[in-house]
Amino acid sequence: HLAMLVLHQVDQGKLDLNQSVAVKRSAVLQNTWSPMMKEHQGDEFTVAVQQLLQYSVSHSDNVACDLLFELVGGPAALHAYIQSLGIKETEVVANEAQMHADDQVQYKNWTSMKAAAQLLKKFEQKKQLSETSQALLWKWMVETTTGPQRLKGLLPASTIVAHKTGTSGVRAGKTAATNDVGVIMLPDGRPLLVAVFVKDSAESERTNEAIIAQVAQAAYQFELKKLSAVSPD
Repeated sequence: HLAMLVLHQVDQGKLDLNQSVAVKRSAVLQNTWSPMMKEHQGDEFTVAVQQLLQYSVSHSDNVACDLLFELVGGPAALHAYIQSLGIKETEVVANEAQMHADDQVQYKNWTSMKAAAQLLKKFEQKKQLSETSQALLWKWMVETTTGPQRLKGLLPASTIVAHKTGTSGVRAGKTAATNDVGVIMLPDGRPLLVAVFVKDSAESERTNEAIIAQVAQAAYQFELKKLSAVSPD
């Protein structure tokens, strides 16, 4: 969601993929998932907007996410953008820092699976972004390193899956969110849009991810059966 807005603003000329963003270690969210902060040394450094997008999309980097929020105008700006696309069952009210400060806030950031699939459809139809921005976001989603056992877990290894994961922390034995949404490319070149959310689960991460993998596999196999079915005369 956020990457689409950032790239939309790039297409409008409001942002530039090559512009530098200053990162001050003491000023960003601490003790959170951030490959970017591990890979960069020193108290201060700069990264390009394009790098922030790649960290956020491909690696689910929480610090990169909040820096991108700052660039586009915050959660309210993203909420307005999603609404402008005609997608209603989505609320964006907080960034990562706000959700970390109060874990109940994460429930105020929500989307239905239907709305998530609607956004995937708008993205996949290639009507919202420029050709360059579209190609970049697709590439980053295909290169996603998080959640390899989710949507991709039980699919043939050669299957192209452009996806974005979402994962919460664990509190009182429950994981608020183990999610994955993505575009699975079928053998005939058609896209299969899948959104699976496992909410407030007391099961292990392995079990939660297996649920997502099984849903994706069932949808994939259903489509394969349709392809192989012989039409009646």
